[in-house]
Amino acid sequence: MISKKSYGVDVAKYQSESLRAYAKAGAKYAIIQVSVSNSIVAPKAKAQIASAKANGMETMGYFYGCFGHSTSQASSEARFVVKNAKEMGLPVGSYLGVDWERADNNVNGPAASNTSAVMAAMQIIKDAGYKPLLYSGASLLRNNLNTKQIVAKFGTCLWVASYPVSGRVNVANFNYFPSMDGVAIWQFTDNWHGLNVDGNINVIDLKGTAKAKKKSKWVKKSGTFILG
Repeated sequence: MISKKSYGVDVAKYQSESLRAYAKAGAKYAIIQVSVSNSIVAPKAKAQIASAKANGMETMGYFYGCFGHSTSQASSEARFVVKNAKEMGLPVGSYLGVDWERADNNVNGPAASNTSAVMAAMQIIKDAGYKPLLYSGASLLRNNLNTKQIVAKFGTCLWVASYPVSGRVNVANFNYFPSMDGVAIWQFTDNWHGLNVDGNINVIDLKGTAKAKKKSKWVKKSGTFILG
């Protein structure tokens, strides 16, 4: 369980394989880019996932969607990310996000069609045993999607980007929180602690997949205490 108002990072395919610096800065979780569309595997994702685990961070994933308002393309991209996430060691039961944003003419359909496509991808992710998230900017979520419909089906699942200021930010300022229904995570900066990485804060408790480590204890054996 990741308690609400914990800090985390999301890591793209061009960033370092080692996530140690982010963990040292206080990140409790890492959301790692697994793929782009239905053809590109993020080359560092497997190493980044392993590094997140090694540094005690809850590990999540996402894919960069290029499906616009096409339900069939969205489904294909979601199947692709699920396949690769499992192969890379992203634990089933963790969060896996759909990154749907304005680039390469991606946002070009009516809100109803956009919403249907996004929900098709999220449903495939859910059916595969992951918990779906939807990432986008606050404006797109408000104006280009029916988030009420999405939240009704998938629960509190929005991962919203909204940067109050530019430049280095260490701590989220909730005076600028982009208030809307269904927000799970707020991405509040693209330069957390000066590390040139997106900074996030969850506004609800997030269910994790990490198993608690067995606590060692001293036990007496043959007259001698050993660490069991």
